[in-house]
Amino acid sequence: MYFIGVAGGSCSGKTTLARELARRLGESDTAHISIDSYYHGLSAAARKDIERYNFDHPDALDHSLLVDHLRKLADGETIDKPVYDFKTHTRTPRVERLGPVPFVIVEGLFPLYWEAVRVLLGTKVFIEAPHDVCLDRRLERDVVERGRPREEVILRYNEMARPMYDQYVLPSKRYADVVVDGERPREEAVAAVMRHIRGVV
Repeated sequence: MYFIGVAGGSCSGKTTLARELARRLGESDTAHISIDSYYHGLSAAARKDIERYNFDHPDALDHSLLVDHLRKLADGETIDKPVYDFKTHTRTPRVERLGPVPFVIVEGLFPLYWEAVRVLLGTKVFIEAPHDVCLDRRLERDVVERGRPREEVILRYNEMARPMYDQYVLPSKRYADVVVDGERPREEAVAAVMRHIRGVV
Protein backbone atom coordinates (compact mmCIF):
# COMPACT_ATOMS: atom_id res chain seq x y z
CA MET A 1 0.00 0.00 0.00
CA TYR A 2 1.33 3.42 -1.03
CA PHE A 3 0.30 6.63 0.75
CA ILE A 4 0.19 10.04 -0.96
CA GLY A 5 -0.30 13.26 1.01
CA VAL A 6 -1.79 16.36 -0.59
CA ALA A 7 -1.49 19.47 1.61
CA GLY A 8 -2.08 23.18 1.13
CA GLY A 9 -4.22 26.10 2.16
CA SER A 10 -7.99 26.28 2.26
CA CYS A 11 -9.38 26.15 -1.31
CA SER A 12 -5.94 25.93 -2.90
CA GLY A 13 -7.06 23.01 -5.07
CA LYS A 14 -6.23 20.02 -2.86
CA THR A 15 -9.47 18.10 -3.39
CA THR A 16 -9.47 18.64 -7.15
CA LEU A 17 -5.90 17.38 -7.37
CA ALA A 18 -6.61 14.38 -5.12
CA ARG A 19 -9.64 13.36 -7.20
CA GLU A 20 -7.71 13.60 -10.45
CA LEU A 21 -4.85 11.57 -8.97
CA ALA A 22 -7.35 8.91 -7.90
CA ARG A 23 -8.72 8.80 -11.44
CA ARG A 24 -5.23 8.42 -12.90
CA LEU A 25 -4.19 5.75 -10.40
CA GLY A 26 -7.47 3.87 -10.83
CA GLU A 27 -10.47 4.70 -8.65
CA SER A 28 -10.99 1.07 -7.68
CA ASP A 29 -7.35 0.91 -6.56
CA THR A 30 -7.38 4.19 -4.61
CA ALA A 31 -8.88 5.39 -1.33
CA HIS A 32 -9.28 9.16 -1.03
CA ILE A 33 -9.29 10.25 2.60
CA SER A 34 -10.13 13.89 3.23
CA ILE A 35 -8.87 15.03 6.62
CA ASP A 36 -12.03 17.18 6.79
CA SER A 37 -13.96 13.98 7.55
CA TYR A 38 -12.22 13.91 10.93
CA TYR A 39 -13.48 17.21 12.32
CA HIS A 40 -14.73 16.93 15.88
CA GLY A 41 -18.53 17.00 15.99
CA LEU A 42 -20.03 20.11 17.56
CA SER A 43 -23.54 18.82 18.20
CA ALA A 44 -23.49 20.02 21.83
CA ALA A 45 -22.00 23.44 21.08
CA ALA A 46 -24.05 26.62 21.24
CA ARG A 47 -24.46 28.66 18.06
CA LYS A 48 -22.31 31.51 19.42
CA ASP A 49 -19.52 29.03 20.22
CA ILE A 50 -19.66 27.54 16.72
CA GLU A 51 -19.38 31.03 15.22
CA ARG A 52 -16.10 31.53 17.12
CA TYR A 53 -14.79 27.98 16.56
CA ASN A 54 -11.53 27.82 14.63
CA PHE A 55 -11.94 25.06 12.05
CA ASP A 56 -8.53 25.92 10.55
CA HIS A 57 -6.55 24.97 13.67
CA PRO A 58 -5.06 21.44 13.94
CA ASP A 59 -6.93 20.86 17.22
CA ALA A 60 -10.27 21.09 15.38
CA LEU A 61 -9.55 17.65 13.93
CA ASP A 62 -9.52 14.23 15.52
CA HIS A 63 -5.86 13.59 14.82
CA SER A 64 -5.73 10.42 16.92
CA LEU A 65 -8.57 8.73 15.03
CA LEU A 66 -7.08 9.72 11.68
CA VAL A 67 -3.67 8.25 12.58
CA ASP A 68 -5.32 5.10 13.93
CA HIS A 69 -7.25 4.64 10.69
CA LEU A 70 -4.22 5.23 8.47
CA ARG A 71 -2.14 2.75 10.45
CA LYS A 72 -4.90 0.17 10.22
CA LEU A 73 -5.05 0.60 6.46
CA ALA A 74 -1.27 0.23 6.30
CA ASP A 75 -1.64 -3.03 8.23
CA GLY A 76 -4.22 -4.32 5.74
CA GLU A 77 -7.27 -3.72 7.94
CA THR A 78 -10.63 -2.15 7.06
CA ILE A 79 -11.76 1.16 8.58
CA ASP A 80 -15.05 3.03 8.99
CA LYS A 81 -14.26 6.60 7.97
CA PRO A 82 -16.51 9.28 9.51
CA VAL A 83 -18.92 11.24 7.31
CA TYR A 84 -19.03 14.90 8.39
CA ASP A 85 -21.94 17.27 7.77
CA PHE A 86 -20.56 20.79 7.22
CA LYS A 87 -23.97 22.43 7.45
CA THR A 88 -24.63 21.12 10.98
CA HIS A 89 -20.96 20.77 12.07
CA THR A 90 -21.59 17.20 13.20
CA ARG A 91 -20.59 13.69 12.27
CA THR A 92 -23.49 11.85 10.71
CA PRO A 93 -24.51 8.34 11.85
CA ARG A 94 -23.18 7.06 8.52
CA VAL A 95 -19.63 5.90 7.91
CA GLU A 96 -17.70 5.03 4.76
CA ARG A 97 -16.08 1.60 4.86
CA LEU A 98 -12.64 1.51 3.29
CA GLY A 99 -10.57 -1.60 2.84
CA PRO A 100 -6.96 -2.14 1.78
CA VAL A 101 -6.15 -0.79 -1.70
CA PRO A 102 -2.86 -0.17 -3.50
CA PHE A 103 -3.03 3.64 -3.09
CA VAL A 104 -4.30 5.91 -0.31
CA ILE A 105 -4.51 9.67 -0.86
CA VAL A 106 -4.61 11.71 2.37
CA GLU A 107 -5.74 15.23 1.56
CA GLY A 108 -6.27 18.33 3.69
CA LEU A 109 -4.61 21.17 5.54
CA PHE A 110 -2.31 19.11 7.75
CA PRO A 111 -1.04 15.81 6.28
CA LEU A 112 2.49 17.23 6.17
CA TYR A 113 2.16 19.00 9.53
CA TRP A 114 1.51 15.91 11.67
CA GLU A 115 4.62 13.76 11.90
CA ALA A 116 2.60 10.60 12.63
CA VAL A 117 0.83 11.06 9.29
CA ARG A 118 3.86 12.33 7.41
CA VAL A 119 5.97 9.25 8.11
CA LEU A 120 3.41 7.07 6.32
CA LEU A 121 3.55 9.09 3.10
CA GLY A 122 5.58 7.88 0.15
CA THR A 123 4.83 11.02 -1.89
CA LYS A 124 4.27 14.33 -0.14
CA VAL A 125 2.63 17.10 -2.19
CA PHE A 126 2.11 20.77 -1.34
CA ILE A 127 -0.20 22.88 -3.48
CA GLU A 128 0.20 26.66 -3.47
CA ALA A 129 -2.26 29.42 -4.39
CA PRO A 130 -2.43 33.14 -3.50
CA HIS A 131 -4.72 34.19 -0.65
CA ASP A 132 -7.00 36.25 -2.91
CA VAL A 133 -7.59 33.22 -5.14
CA CYS A 134 -8.25 30.97 -2.15
CA LEU A 135 -10.69 33.47 -0.64
CA ASP A 136 -12.65 33.75 -3.90
CA ARG A 137 -12.88 29.95 -4.09
CA ARG A 138 -13.88 29.70 -0.44
CA LEU A 139 -16.64 32.25 -0.95
CA GLU A 140 -18.01 30.24 -3.84
CA ARG A 141 -17.89 27.01 -1.84
CA ASP A 142 -19.15 28.19 1.53
CA VAL A 143 -21.80 30.64 0.34
CA VAL A 144 -23.19 28.52 -2.50
CA GLU A 145 -22.66 24.97 -1.26
CA ARG A 146 -22.86 25.40 2.50
CA GLY A 147 -25.23 28.33 2.82
CA ARG A 148 -22.94 30.56 4.89
CA PRO A 149 -23.29 34.36 4.94
CA ARG A 150 -20.72 36.08 2.73
CA GLU A 151 -19.56 38.38 5.54
CA GLU A 152 -18.98 35.43 7.86
CA VAL A 153 -16.90 33.62 5.23
CA ILE A 154 -14.68 36.66 4.67
CA LEU A 155 -14.27 37.22 8.41
CA ARG A 156 -13.37 33.58 9.06
CA TYR A 157 -10.84 33.57 6.26
CA ASN A 158 -9.10 36.73 7.41
CA GLU A 159 -9.18 35.98 11.15
CA MET A 160 -8.71 32.20 11.11
CA ALA A 161 -7.85 30.53 7.79
CA ARG A 162 -5.13 32.93 6.72
CA PRO A 163 -3.23 33.15 10.05
CA MET A 164 -3.54 29.38 10.61
CA TYR A 165 -2.13 28.79 7.13
CA ASP A 166 0.83 31.03 7.90
CA GLN A 167 1.41 29.40 11.30
CA TYR A 168 0.79 25.71 10.62
CA VAL A 169 0.26 24.86 6.95
CA LEU A 170 2.88 26.87 5.07
CA PRO A 171 5.80 25.72 7.29
CA SER A 172 4.93 22.10 6.40
CA LYS A 173 5.80 22.86 2.77
CA ARG A 174 9.44 22.10 3.61
CA TYR A 175 8.57 18.40 3.86
CA ALA A 176 7.07 18.22 0.37
CA ASP A 177 8.57 16.08 -2.36
CA VAL A 178 6.52 17.92 -4.98
CA VAL A 179 5.30 21.54 -4.88
CA VAL A 180 2.64 22.50 -7.43
CA ASP A 181 0.87 25.71 -8.41
CA GLY A 182 -2.87 25.67 -7.68
CA GLU A 183 -3.50 28.23 -10.41
CA ARG A 184 -1.83 26.26 -13.19
CA PRO A 185 -3.73 23.70 -15.29
CA ARG A 186 -4.61 20.65 -13.24
CA GLU A 187 -2.89 18.33 -15.73
CA GLU A 188 0.50 19.91 -14.95
CA ALA A 189 0.17 19.24 -11.22
CA VAL A 190 -1.04 15.68 -11.79
CA ALA A 191 1.86 14.96 -14.15
CA ALA A 192 4.40 16.25 -11.62
CA VAL A 193 2.98 14.09 -8.84
CA MET A 194 2.73 11.01 -11.06
CA ARG A 195 6.39 11.38 -12.03
CA HIS A 196 7.37 11.24 -8.37
CA ILE A 197 5.13 8.25 -7.65
CA ARG A 198 6.53 6.33 -10.63
CA GLY A 199 10.05 7.13 -9.44
CA VAL A 200 9.35 5.51 -6.08
CA VAL A 201 6.86 2.70 -6.64
